[in-house]
Amino acid sequence: MRAAPPPTQKQMAARLGVSQALVSRALSGRAAEIGASRETVERIRSAAAEWNYQPDATALALLGAPTKTIGVVVKNFDDPFFGHLIGTLQELARESGHSLLLTGGGPGDLAALRKHKVDGVILAGSDFEPDGVSSQVAGGMPFVQIGTGTTRAGVRQVRMDEAAGLAELVARLAGLGHTEIGFVGSSRSTNQRRGDGLRRRLRLQGLPVREKWFFTHPGDGGEIASAAARNFLALRRRPTAVIAAEDSIALPLLRFFHEAGLRVPQDVSVAGIDGIPASAQSIPPLTTLQQPMRKLAAAAFHALTGHSGKNRPIPVKGTVIFRASCAPPHRSS
Repeated sequence: MRAAPPPTQKQMAARLGVSQALVSRALSGRAAEIGASRETVERIRSAAAEWNYQPDATALALLGAPTKTIGVVVKNFDDPFFGHLIGTLQELARESGHSLLLTGGGPGDLAALRKHKVDGVILAGSDFEPDGVSSQVAGGMPFVQIGTGTTRAGVRQVRMDEAAGLAELVARLAGLGHTEIGFVGSSRSTNQRRGDGLRRRLRLQGLPVREKWFFTHPGDGGEIASAAARNFLALRRRPTAVIAAEDSIALPLLRFFHEAGLRVPQDVSVAGIDGIPASAQSIPPLTTLQQPMRKLAAAAFHALTGHSGKNRPIPVKGTVIFRASCAPPHRSS
């Protein structure tokens, strides 16, 4: 049997035998303006809690009050990273009494959120600015981006501290004995930044940077991994460890290495970045630099409602999850 929907203010007023205006003022904290007694206000608020009353977002917006609704604009619904991120945002929204409105980044999608009177907008994705951001920022709408890349003034950025994460990942691989480390990524700017970050970290660690071990290719994760496996097999001397720019590249790379006769981790260690749930289910389980999803989501929520440091990025520390896809090198490749 379906539960009855929460009552409206009009229905609450009829049940309690008071005016709708008094219910509205009691729930908004303005009942004292008309001399309502403390006992009456408490009776109305207790009934609202008992009947699970939910304020209407449009009515709140008309009163100038927060609607407790946040828009989320997602760069790519097909990417498993964003599925994980949306789930975390929804969990946090539920805990804080907010609602989420999801949309993509196509023409007109962002404008549609404004009709719903959202309190702010989270842009989920790196190098991502949907049409209409500039005008809505100018109109006072708070924006936070979860991701990396250049952002517009007025859009606060929350991102994983990739430099610190790569430093930890390289240190862990070097501690196992790996001195020859390669990279696989796409031609997208997010992947290229991670490749450049790895180059810097290897140089700082005193490890060689050989460009023939840094492989980039256009396409999706499977296409990139397939091309990378062929490329590495053709090398006379191969790296003993490979870091992929994303788990969605590292996971098919495990399969293509296996099909080519390369054992992971005996012949080559493999690691990824992002920490999507599937990384724990591969054979062997994938070592990964895990994005701190809950911390990123919490920082984004706080940044939307805070009032300080709006132009400063918020770096959040990731976590290296070390699994069986990485081990000491057994021999030089």
